[in-house]
Amino acid sequence: MTPDALTPTTDSATAATSSLLPPPRTISTRVGDLAVRDTGPAGHHGRTLVLWPSILADYRIYRHPMEAWRGRHRLIAIDGPGHGESGPSTGTFSMRDCGLALGEVLDALTLAEPVVAVGTSWGGLVAGEFALAHPTRTLGVVMLNTPVSTAVEGPSLSDRFVVWGARWIHATPMYRSGVAKAFFLPATVRRGDRVLEEFHQHLREADGRALSQAVRSVLIEREPLAPRMHGIAAPTLFVAGRHDAMYPVEPLRRAAQALPHGRFEVVDTAHISVVDDPVNVTALIDDFLERASGVKVEERS
Repeated sequence: MTPDALTPTTDSATAATSSLLPPPRTISTRVGDLAVRDTGPAGHHGRTLVLWPSILADYRIYRHPMEAWRGRHRLIAIDGPGHGESGPSTGTFSMRDCGLALGEVLDALTLAEPVVAVGTSWGGLVAGEFALAHPTRTLGVVMLNTPVSTAVEGPSLSDRFVVWGARWIHATPMYRSGVAKAFFLPATVRRGDRVLEEFHQHLREADGRALSQAVRSVLIEREPLAPRMHGIAAPTLFVAGRHDAMYPVEPLRRAAQALPHGRFEVVDTAHISVVDDPVNVTALIDDFLERASGVKVEERS
């Protein structure tokens, strides 16, 4: 089955997600106008979880955990600039800018309580930067498949192609299938469930100029987080994919050793673990939320 055959129309995709989270609110930040979905404080007795996705995807990559957590925790899901229903970025931005923008979102929501910042890839960098900038507002950090280092030789040709493609050919089956092959396990691609449908829909309907500008900031311009991870004081869960060809386990494990209160987990996934193995990843986060008390980096693989 082709990606286009799997991809629903805009109306059907909207209907499929309309009951998951409330409609978005637009919040102006230093990196642009961001689409923010908030289940609100009413009736929740758990944590406040703030979710930021990877590049080339919107908040719906968290579909499974959001379904599991709705009613148990307050969920605040953010589409990054140039992604989903967010507006374009105000220009080239740093990962620190994104972390500060997350704080601006919480300010706009008048949220005083500490939060758990949850991010995948780009989102993991945002979560780490938020924790560095706002330690008293950070209850915990979840970094999924997060590229905390940068190559000494600079961005690769494949990274540059991803940026170029996001501008000019993002909607084509070739580009979408290529990104899916890099992001997900072959079994996930073959499975072609709703999250995969939404992933393809997001790329097909994106604004290429805005998407490419954001992807360039993350892939080409980003600063490494690894040298500063020792400053993340909050309990941190770091999850790596055993089959992630872009960001192998060993360098990530070495970087995670710097976390003062870190817990390192390896799962049998590619780059987007929350889509490849949503049940296990959700369970890991649930366990982390219950305990969140590690004093050293530990690995259970």
